[in-house]
Amino acid sequence: MAENKHRVILDERSSLMLNGVNNVDSFADEHIELSGSFGGLDIEGSELKIASLDLDAGKVTISGRIDSLAYCQSREEKKIKHKSKKALSRLLK
Repeated sequence: MAENKHRVILDERSSLMLNGVNNVDSFADEHIELSGSFGGLDIEGSELKIASLDLDAGKVTISGRIDSLAYCQSREEKKIKHKSKKALSRLLK
């Protein structure tokens, strides 16, 4: 089971270790989206690779050039808000 405690260790912008991760929502060479006990986390950079992944323990290690980390709502919360906005816009037409 994934641990709830969230920890981020960034080493020289080339290695990122995270705890508290529940899911890898999206993965590409320049962008990774994760979700976990912290909500959502968008990681941008270049030549990004998932060096290790253990979702049972909630741990992920990412290598490559890490340019930015941005916390956001969880993906599920975004979907719910998007659906409610869409329904509201239909009602207001």
